[in-house]
Amino acid sequence: MDKKRAIRPDRNLLAKYYAYLILVILFFIFPWFLLVLVPAVGVPFVVIFTMVNALWIVVAIILLSRYYRSIEYEMRDEELIVRRGVITKSEATVPYRTVTNIDVKRGPLDRMLGIGGLHIHTAGYSGQESSAEATLDGLRDYEGILADLRAVMHRYRARTGVAVGVNDVEELAGASTDAVLHEILAELRALRRHVEQS
Repeated sequence: MDKKRAIRPDRNLLAKYYAYLILVILFFIFPWFLLVLVPAVGVPFVVIFTMVNALWIVVAIILLSRYYRSIEYEMRDEELIVRRGVITKSEATVPYRTVTNIDVKRGPLDRMLGIGGLHIHTAGYSGQESSAEATLDGLRDYEGILADLRAVMHRYRARTGVAVGVNDVEELAGASTDAVLHEILAELRALRRHVEQS
C-alpha cells in the first residue's frame, strides 16, 4: 500500500509573498504619486491612479492568501506530488526514479523568515540549470524534509533496483573499467526486471 505524507508550507511563505507585493508597490507604484507635484498632472491623476491600483492590490492580497492555502506537497512511496494554484490548478508528479539531485535554495527573505525551499531536478531537466521539475517552497524544516526525501528515495531504489543515483555515479568515476561495466550490467538487469514486473 502506498504511504502518503502531506507537507504544507510554513505561514512565513505567505509573509514572503506579501513582502514581495510591498516591494512592488514601493518601487513601481509609489513613485507615480510624485506626479501630484507636477502642476499639469496634479491631483485628479493621482486620485484615479490610486483607485485603479487599490483595486488590483486588494485582488492580489486575496489571491496570494488563497494561493498559499492551495500549496501542498505529498511524499509517497514512489513519487512526490506538488499541488498549487487558484485560477489555474497544477499538479506535478515527480517519480523518484527520475530524480538526479535536490538543491536547497534560501534567498535573503527566506533567511530572514526562517524558511527554505527544495528544488528537485530530474534527468529530463538536468540540462536546464535554472529550472527544476518541482519546487517545495516555504519549508520551516527544509533540512529535515530533505533528509526524509533522500531516505524515501533510497528505500525506493533499494526496493526496485532502478536508477543509479548521482552519488553512485560519483563513486564509480574512480573505479576500474571492469567495475563500471559490471555496475552498468547490474543496473540494466534490475531495470529489465522492473519493466517486466510492471
